[in-house]
Amino acid sequence: MLKYFVASIIFISTRLTGADLRFAVIGDRAGSHTDSVFEEIIGEVKLLTPDFVLNVGDLIEGYETDTMITKAQWEGILNTIRILPCPFHFVPGNHDIESEIDTGIFEKVSGTKHYYSFDVQNSHFIILDNTSLYWQTEGGLDSAQFAWLTTDLETSKSKDNSFAFFHIPTWSDSWNNAQADTVEALLERYGVKAVFTGHHHTYTYFEKNGTKYVTLSSSGGGLDDMDIGKGNLFSYLLVTVRGKEADIAVMKKGSVLEPDFFTLEDNTLVLKIFKEAFTFSPCLVRDETGKTAQVFKVTVKNFGPDSIKQTIKWKYNHKKYSIKPSAAPLAMASGEAKDVSFELAVFNGSNIYPLPQLTMVYPYKHEKACTVRINAGMIKRIAPVMRIQKPVVLDGILNDAAWTKIKPITDLTSSQYGSSGSAIDETQYYLAHDADNLYMAIRCFDKDLGKLKALATEHDGATYSDDNIWFFLDSDYDKETYYQAIINSNGAVYDRRCSLKDGVSTKDLEWNGPWEIRSGKEPNAWTLEIKIPKKGLAPFNEKQWGFAFRRLQPRLGDAGWQIPFGHDPSNFGIIEFK
Repeated sequence: MLKYFVASIIFISTRLTGADLRFAVIGDRAGSHTDSVFEEIIGEVKLLTPDFVLNVGDLIEGYETDTMITKAQWEGILNTIRILPCPFHFVPGNHDIESEIDTGIFEKVSGTKHYYSFDVQNSHFIILDNTSLYWQTEGGLDSAQFAWLTTDLETSKSKDNSFAFFHIPTWSDSWNNAQADTVEALLERYGVKAVFTGHHHTYTYFEKNGTKYVTLSSSGGGLDDMDIGKGNLFSYLLVTVRGKEADIAVMKKGSVLEPDFFTLEDNTLVLKIFKEAFTFSPCLVRDETGKTAQVFKVTVKNFGPDSIKQTIKWKYNHKKYSIKPSAAPLAMASGEAKDVSFELAVFNGSNIYPLPQLTMVYPYKHEKACTVRINAGMIKRIAPVMRIQKPVVLDGILNDAAWTKIKPITDLTSSQYGSSGSAIDETQYYLAHDADNLYMAIRCFDKDLGKLKALATEHDGATYSDDNIWFFLDSDYDKETYYQAIINSNGAVYDRRCSLKDGVSTKDLEWNGPWEIRSGKEPNAWTLEIKIPKKGLAPFNEKQWGFAFRRLQPRLGDAGWQIPFGHDPSNFGIIEFK
């Protein structure tokens, strides 16, 4: 059934003639997709009758170890695009391809290799796969694919137009970070007319050296909001080729937008607003029961050319928090910074997610504004580490007296912004210490242990791809040097000594931690017990360490204790030795 359908819809279209060529480009459907949006967009594309359709990857949610589920997801996509009266050309995304098995399924569905090219009239179309190496190599292509691309561009250089399609917009990262991108340079050298990408679900447009770069917004994939002022909308593209000219129309439901309605400059300004315009004084929240109250301030900076006259509003769960005032007026001139004070009450420090959310309309250009929604980044969690007299017996079985007397950490968030609770199965994290050691015990419940992913068995193996737990420890609490460990259900560990100083990050994989680890299994959970000699992470603070924790359950997602989770020790929470 699958093979027959592909053969009936996918072919290289070389029969088209005439002055104009029109093709549609679909954005990401997957990544917390919104029901019916992709289907509705395909219906609109059908009415526009393009000559053919392409996408920019992430059609399925993927990340499945069960190939039957993966194939069923592709069947759903094929059934949806069946209504199109024209060819559909597939581009791989990271949700579509995670493994060699996924690549095989993708190639069977698409009827092509995972990177390829084709011609229509006197235009050349290049499809690349940068889904697995985008974080490791410039442009995300391996040497074989890069060599193929070079040959393909040389062979097709006499064409009137060339267009490139791939999933990860590595060009935007290289532009923002002033880094080289060999793929970008190669495409521009051969005069590629336009480059189409996806992945971020946010529209961005940019022109450089005669090449147009478009990152499509979502065609069904999840969006933080529907704020067009941030490039967030459900849309797709209609591209019309006339000779050596190509016009790009952004198709929003019921309207057509100019391609530069939200530029890379706009995107950079909005990112700056979210990163720098709002800062919070810290609020320390202990991971224990009992109501606490404290005053904090929000410092707002106006980066825009106009004055701001808006209202800061707070949205929060009234059973978990109280913020006074819940709304405060703000008036400030361009270039000005202003402090606004609030009083925060936390009713239970061991149950804080979702965090309160600040909202405000922020004008960043003349007649352009976006809605800012920022979760309460001022909250820094403190977890108690209970003192025990008798050392823990390390066997992976969580029946030690210490663990029965300690309340575990269970309140995690699956959002890097703390805007939700945990989407993964329940996790229990225990902390204890004696004069010489820090002890950890973790119980990772799993409703289907048969789907547990645990491939790595060696030290510094790819535990980061398995079901695992991560932790960071800043043992001297200097907020610069820290230690990372990623441990899977086998007890295999990938560890590094890291530092972040003056914005420069270093990570030493040759370093091996002093931890002793034992893993275990229960009827509905996998477990770890970990012993860490304090002197093994010397110098160390006697009272407090920086700490962050995350669990990855690949088929469901991940969840962490302190947000944002990542390689910045200033964002770590705190463990406090009793």
